[in-house]
Amino acid sequence: MESASGSRDIVRRIGQVGTDEHADEQRRSWRAEHLSVPGTGHIHFEALPSDDTVADQLARRVAADPTDARLHVARVNHHVLHDEADRLYAALVDLFFAFGPSGVGLRTRLLNGARRLIGPQRAAALDQHLTTGFDVRSNVPPCTGSVLGTGITGETEIIRCTTRLTA
Repeated sequence: MESASGSRDIVRRIGQVGTDEHADEQRRSWRAEHLSVPGTGHIHFEALPSDDTVADQLARRVAADPTDARLHVARVNHHVLHDEADRLYAALVDLFFAFGPSGVGLRTRLLNGARRLIGPQRAAALDQHLTTGFDVRSNVPPCTGSVLGTGITGETEIIRCTTRLTA
């Protein structure tokens, strides 16, 4: 029984002994590709040697370089794979802040891939800003863990001029 080789080939060949380490690596690769947000599993993040968690490293790197879309994708996928709804929501909020009105396709794909995990209420809050993203004056629902958000919720405009006085 001969089988074609490929990155997704998990079929054992007769006469070859597979190691548990090799099988574990194939499982990790499969999980990263198929259980993450569809179409984004090929984007990987190499953690630096540190006592910090991968999630903390990703958050710090997003804060340092908010325009690197690969970091946002890796952060979202990491939280999807680990079923961390609160941190996933924070990663999405940061994505919405990072790109403003651009990046609609990326926001749409990542939000749709995370919708089930973050829940309908949070997804609806993000849906309202899908095409525009967030800016510093956006009314963002409470979000612990966001590294790009200002932390302000509600209305920030204290005085609003409704009529212009003329002399």
